[in-house]
Amino acid sequence: MIQSRFVRWSGVGLLLLAVVLVIGAPLPSDPQAQAQPGQAEFTDGLRFVPADAALFVYADVPKVWDSSVLKSMRKADPKTFEFLTDGVKKELGISPEDVKSVVVFVPKLKGPSDTESLGIAVTFSKPFDKAQIEKGAEKLLPKNAKVKIVVPDARTALVLVNLKEDEFGKPRAAKQGPLTDALKAAGSGKYAAVAGATLANLPDELRGDNIPAPFRTFQPLFQAVTISATLDLDRDPTLDVRVKAGTARQARDCEKSLAALLAMIQDEFESGLKDAEKDAGLKDLVVFMKAVGTAAKSAKFSTLGGEAQLTVSLPGDLPFAGAYLGLRKKSQEVAATAAAANNLKQIGLAMHNYHDANMGFPPAAACDKTGKPLLSWRVLVLPYIEEDALFKEFKLDEPWDSVNNKKLLAKMPKVYAIPGKTQLGDTETHYRVFVGNGAVFDYVKSSNLTQISDGTSNTLMVVTAAEAVPWTKPEELAFDPDKDPSKLFAVSPKGKVQVGMCDGSVRTMKKLPSKETLKALITSAGGEVLGTDAD
Repeated sequence: MIQSRFVRWSGVGLLLLAVVLVIGAPLPSDPQAQAQPGQAEFTDGLRFVPADAALFVYADVPKVWDSSVLKSMRKADPKTFEFLTDGVKKELGISPEDVKSVVVFVPKLKGPSDTESLGIAVTFSKPFDKAQIEKGAEKLLPKNAKVKIVVPDARTALVLVNLKEDEFGKPRAAKQGPLTDALKAAGSGKYAAVAGATLANLPDELRGDNIPAPFRTFQPLFQAVTISATLDLDRDPTLDVRVKAGTARQARDCEKSLAALLAMIQDEFESGLKDAEKDAGLKDLVVFMKAVGTAAKSAKFSTLGGEAQLTVSLPGDLPFAGAYLGLRKKSQEVAATAAAANNLKQIGLAMHNYHDANMGFPPAAACDKTGKPLLSWRVLVLPYIEEDALFKEFKLDEPWDSVNNKKLLAKMPKVYAIPGKTQLGDTETHYRVFVGNGAVFDYVKSSNLTQISDGTSNTLMVVTAAEAVPWTKPEELAFDPDKDPSKLFAVSPKGKVQVGMCDGSVRTMKKLPSKETLKALITSAGGEVLGTDAD
């Protein structure tokens, strides 16, 4: 029970640590910048942040927006940034040039519902339109959220999401608290961004002694008082994390945990570097990742009293723009692969739901009385992918290109589109099934699970085909055991192949298997033994 609760919350805790590690640059160390006993005055949105908040993140928008790093990215990818800024302008009526600072804070993270409660304080350089911000917030925030816009002055907007106005809608009493140092650093005007977390307001499962072994390395961090960091973008981007522990011994343990966390991140970078080096179009990303590895190895650790500190710097002349474009490309590829796998998963689920309702999988096509295929199986399973209304628009006794049915091509469900390839308005799909000669599907008759003697996890259901067809057209992949089926499969530039199996699972194979293995996967009762290249 304890382990399951810990795993549930470990993502939240490590996310907080990651936020802090991504922010970075040292907190003020001069006497005037250090927190003084008594009260501390905060300006802008910082005055609304509880000094013991579970998490807060502050951004000095001009310092971030006009930094050399972000400027290079904006220049390299103007369309994306214009799209984002135009969207914000349209919905909220503001531009980056209109904003001085943004503060996001989460008061506590003790229970699952706490993740849905937060405050967002925006300070503007000129008066703003409250009505437009209220209207935009309604669109951008979850519909079930209780949202309140508070305007304490002409240039500050405080958005409270599932937080009480009488508790969080007024400036906090300026009293000393765990995050006072971090809040003062944010208000100093020296840094592009600041983050801080009060660990006592994290879930108890994260801070207890009985935690799973894989997480024990980071236990000192979870049991610390605060973790805070700042980001300086004026010259070389510098990461500095400060952990405030209770004693000098605990601080030394926190230093070891920081080193372990940095090593874990470094291992991830090295693993990604090997993959990036295989792509000639990711040269700048490779340079950046190597620089990160070098910076991690030369990171400085120190402990002073009850505080542990980590400092990491990157050269300011790195190809940040090219690395950003390369990272975006990789992210899009990963997202497309995941989305395509989800499509196959949804199609497989629809097939099984059809099977449960009709005692068998759908035939490869809806046919007329003579056995002539009229409409694809993709139409027959529409009610099982939440497209029952669209299904009712089809005339099942007419061919796919009849006057009525042809006009429905434009309504192709998103689940049949290939992420990253299919454009808006396209009517063709690559998701197809094999038919005939021992394959699971036949144009006229249906089949059921009992007929798949080779095992549902060893038999193909739906594949990503090399050639696309109109999604309603009953044109599937004819299986000929005397021919090599390899050319019928779509293969990604990386050589990967995605298929859906008859048990509803999805396989992303690193490479296209041999033709013998493919034939064994296609047939449902051939008794073939799968080759070792099937994964």
